[in-house]
Amino acid sequence: MTTDRTEPGHELTFTGTVRLIRAEDIPQLQPILETWIRDSATHQLLPDEVNDVIKAMQESMEGKNDRVYLVAEGLDGQILGTVGLKNPDQLMRSFAKTDRPAELINAYVSKEQRGGKGVGSTLVKNLEAQAVARGYTEIVLNSGPRYKESGWGFYDRLPGYERGCMVENLYRSGPAQVWSKTLVQR
Repeated sequence: MTTDRTEPGHELTFTGTVRLIRAEDIPQLQPILETWIRDSATHQLLPDEVNDVIKAMQESMEGKNDRVYLVAEGLDGQILGTVGLKNPDQLMRSFAKTDRPAELINAYVSKEQRGGKGVGSTLVKNLEAQAVARGYTEIVLNSGPRYKESGWGFYDRLPGYERGCMVENLYRSGPAQVWSKTLVQR
């Protein structure tokens, strides 16, 4: 079911599938990552950072790290976006309000699928379910200055997420905003 985005409070509903990442998803994810992982001043691609994210995704599939990645797949089999979950480092843990937080990482949706089509929010909703199933009690996340225009508003609109502090020295290019959401255990 879809609704007209022009009506206040109504967004389109994503009708594809959200599932765990598979190795064959990487070639479709790479251009999505390359769209967003760019220098905030020059807008130049940051290939080393793209490669680091892809390596982390591959290692998660091989059980070599603590990360879990989900992908949104359209009805036509096209990969539309991804989001990850990991144990937070000590700094991110310091922003948690509960004793078992998880950190949302690497949330990227193809440019064509952004803007209220439901892909990003569906990915996050499914990630929250994964977190609860793994015994996490909270989601924490941060977003650096390069995503201020493209991502911060998205996190502000997610149900239950609250802005926390700004972290001044998390990224070289400026402060990062922190959000958190306490999860309901089932």
